Amino acid sequence: MESHIILKGTKEGVRCVIPEDKDIMELERMCDEVLKDIGHILRDGTLIVDLQGRESKEEEISFILKKLVWPSGATKTIWRSYDTYTRKVLRAAGFNIEEQHSGASLQNSRGLFICKSIRSGQKVEHDSDIFIVGNVNDGSEVLASGNIWIWGKLQGVAHAGCQGDEEAHILARVFESNQIRIGKLYSSIERNNSYWGKSVLIYAEENMLVFKEI
Repeated sequence: MESHIILKGTKEGVRCVIPEDKDIMELERMCDEVLKDIGHILRDGTLIVDLQGRESKEEEISFILKKLVWPSGATKTIWRSYDTYTRKVLRAAGFNIEEQHSGASLQNSRGLFICKSIRSGQKVEHDSDIFIVGNVNDGSEVLASGNIWIWGKLQGVAHAGCQGDEEAHILARVFESNQIRIGKLYSSIERNNSYWGKSVLIYAEENMLVFKEI
């Protein structure tokens, strides 16, 4: 079972996947961790609260609002759930609800969460998304079949969608990498680029890699 709120980067914003088996006290700890680690990224952006198949009553929705949504400073919030009762509660409250997806597709989306820096010479590979709270140092590699999110400096090589998925994305809090790959697309970056040293979202568009400051 997951012990963290799983974070996923999309073009729309940050998706926070809430574990289905945790009680309110554990959720409070997890919300605090998210705000501490990526609060600066959520601020003024879009937050997607993914409740999966969790049955959440009005009290729990209110709790998530107070502990995660409002403190995040996000300007837009989207809710996601495939539990019938929870969707009814969200709809009655007038919240913005994402189109319903099957439970199977959500259950298969499992990311690797790493709370340490990746040293030179190390290589991290995972068949899904990778989330790193730390630095990816020069001389290291991170390869994911899905997205890559780095809450620190990206100085090594990052390859998202390494199995050919050009819908994948890379997000770095501080971008200082000379080499980026998404799917089969490749970009070599010089230090004089305007986004060097800044928070950057990278994605593929029209067979090219796009670097967007965030």
